[in-house]
Amino acid sequence: MNSTYSILKSKPLLLRACEAGHFGKNHVYGNGSIAEALFTYLSGEPNEALINQLCTPKCGRHLVCLSEQWASFIRQNFPDAETYVRYQMKSAAHFVFPDLGGLSSEFEVQKFGEKEFEAKPFSHGMNYKSAEDFAANGAGAVIRYDGKIVSSASSFISFENEIELDFSTLEDYRRKGLANHCISQMLKDCEKRGLLVHWDAQTEISRNIAFKFGFELNQNYTVYIV
Repeated sequence: MNSTYSILKSKPLLLRACEAGHFGKNHVYGNGSIAEALFTYLSGEPNEALINQLCTPKCGRHLVCLSEQWASFIRQNFPDAETYVRYQMKSAAHFVFPDLGGLSSEFEVQKFGEKEFEAKPFSHGMNYKSAEDFAANGAGAVIRYDGKIVSSASSFISFENEIELDFSTLEDYRRKGLANHCISQMLKDCEKRGLLVHWDAQTEISRNIAFKFGFELNQNYTVYIV
């Protein structure tokens, strides 16, 4: 386990949506809560019985602590937990659009429409009830190569006119700047529609891409894998 760690100080969109009953499952007790919302968010005072019930040995959960009490508890009770750092960017509704250059003619950028929703590339669109729901509340773009979707940027969830951005590219098509083109088209749509975009970067690469589009770092925080 790393010797340095940081708690998450502001509630991410995933947690807010979970607390509102829109996404995931929230376990609330007298002086805290454990929210299962892609990540497992730990707030307030620790509840040893509940966390032990949810986290069986080597369950693979990714825990995010929003209090020093929980962070201390996890370090003491899960000393073998792996850790990594994520980068929470400041949410934004206006963006910088860098000059990305042109795409090679074999690649085609398209809006994330009904066909893309049905295909759900990289599981994008899975948290929406229908293509109509996605069109009304989500946003996204894909790149096709010979008809196949090879890169996609999409809202992971939508909540109160805010979205969580996610993107992915097939391994054989990486390092070609494809994700940048998907993200650019998606963010232009978000800006036009007045959607507030949340970007929680898993890697420094993702964080640096966010910087290109004008996002600013809010904070780094530690995730524990148990």
